Amino acid sequence: MKRFLLLFLALSITFSGIALSNNAEKESLISSNEFITYWDSTSTKFQKLNFKLQKDYDRYGNSEKFLKMLFFRSQQYLMDDYNQYASVEELIETGAFDCVSGSFLIAVFLDQYGFDYAIMETSFHVFLTVNVEGQKVVLESTDGFTGFISDKDEVKAYLKDFERESKKNPLYLNPDQKLLKDLLQPSIYRAINLQQLKGLELFNRAIFYNNQMAYDIAFQKIKEAEILYPSERITALSKLLQSQLIIASND
Repeated sequence: MKRFLLLFLALSITFSGIALSNNAEKESLISSNEFITYWDSTSTKFQKLNFKLQKDYDRYGNSEKFLKMLFFRSQQYLMDDYNQYASVEELIETGAFDCVSGSFLIAVFLDQYGFDYAIMETSFHVFLTVNVEGQKVVLESTDGFTGFISDKDEVKAYLKDFERESKKNPLYLNPDQKLLKDLLQPSIYRAINLQQLKGLELFNRAIFYNNQMAYDIAFQKIKEAEILYPSERITALSKLLQSQLIIASND
């Protein structure tokens, strides 16, 4: 079991981690307004970002110009260092981020200002799309230089690449090994909401703590993730961590 989890970590390390749509089938239980209010009163850097964005929105409204300001100001004020499995709290407090926490930060502001957007979960990555001024824009939080993609052809190519990658099955597994398949061969390309994205963040944290051999905390995080987002891979990891916890307790 330990060897399997280390294999899973090794396979996922080359990707950007795992990890909202206003039209998502299930309404999110995560409040963007409460999130912004809390961190505005807790973090000086977040407060400065929020203040700047309020001024930008008053000037530009729901426009591509405001999206650019949101994207690049988020990078400037809070996103300092890419760190796989970093939580949203770590992003705001230390500047460490990954595709999940980075997308979450931007998504709460998109939600707050009423943009038509989607959080896209793929097999090993998360990014955002926004419909604005009659076109689709991609926001790739892990690329602070070229991650704002608005050119029509570039957007199309970006989305096509991720859709194609999500359908690849590079490993052979026995059909009976469903738990392994859900983790190692996820075929995922779908829109999720903020609550589900928070579930993916907790999924990441479970992997992080398991890698630190903190099995109790890892199991706690995956059970929290399962409440928010009982997806195939989260449920699979929950069962595997439960088995690992039993093995560890008997060593």
